[in-house]
Amino acid sequence: MKNGKYKIIKIKELKDGKVRFFNDSASVDVDDKQIIEKYIVKNGDVLFALTGDPVNKKNPLSWVGRVSVYEDNQLALLNQRVCKLIPKEELNAKYIYYYFRAFNNFYALASIAKGSASQANISTKDIESMEVALPSLNIQDKIVLILDSIEEKISQNNKINENLMA
Repeated sequence: MKNGKYKIIKIKELKDGKVRFFNDSASVDVDDKQIIEKYIVKNGDVLFALTGDPVNKKNPLSWVGRVSVYEDNQLALLNQRVCKLIPKEELNAKYIYYYFRAFNNFYALASIAKGSASQANISTKDIESMEVALPSLNIQDKIVLILDSIEEKISQNNKINENLMA
């Protein structure tokens, strides 16, 4: 279904740190409040791909464990093999996003995947078991603020470059 109320976030929509919908992205109509509550994705949520290529494949953008942030206000639901980080107290979810965007941390997560030569899988328990350098919430917030401003500047520069090329 393509015209449902809720977009479906599948693994293919997790692209280079963001959630990107495509012309063939699915959507559904759901009225079950329990399903909505369990699988709803909101702006700012951090998502992980639980299935993907193993680290022996050359393209890290397709590896298992890649992390993305949802920066949209469209109603969306998680599909299977995509999980949402539900932060506990003293944790800024966007800090975890940036933490696993760092190649060494992402590689460490992807490296613990199990599976075949063509498909690797991690579990939510694998993500939970990762040791993360976790400064105080105040420091996490400051780090996120700085990295968000850098990311915004990069985005603005890319838009300027696209306009100059047009």
